[in-house]
Amino acid sequence: MTEDSEPVPKLPRGRGLRLSVPEIFRILITGAMLVAVLILAKPCGKSVSSFLMKFDNTGSGSAAKHVGSGSAAIAPSMNALPGSAGDYVELHPGMTDEEVRQAIEQAKAKAKAHAGSAAP
Repeated sequence: MTEDSEPVPKLPRGRGLRLSVPEIFRILITGAMLVAVLILAKPCGKSVSSFLMKFDNTGSGSAAKHVGSGSAAIAPSMNALPGSAGDYVELHPGMTDEEVRQAIEQAKAKAKAHAGSAAP
């Protein structure tokens, strides 16, 4: 076998990571903006949520029934909204059988009244 007298070419090496001052500035600003978004997301989300929850569909086109007068008429009645807590009758531990029967009858009466009000 004969040996080659030609030198073996070397692989080109990178020049490393050399960044100019404007590039470093852009990277730092982008990192600061990401950190600001992460830090400010929760308080901003809470503020937007509380702002949107102030609207309760009490305009002239609202289908909710209002009870009372003055400022109390702004909030809809708990019993007027289907599926709300007003549809249920509370059962407490230690109630007698008679109290449970009365609560069941009260729930049936509410259900009938609710079904009757939903008819066209």
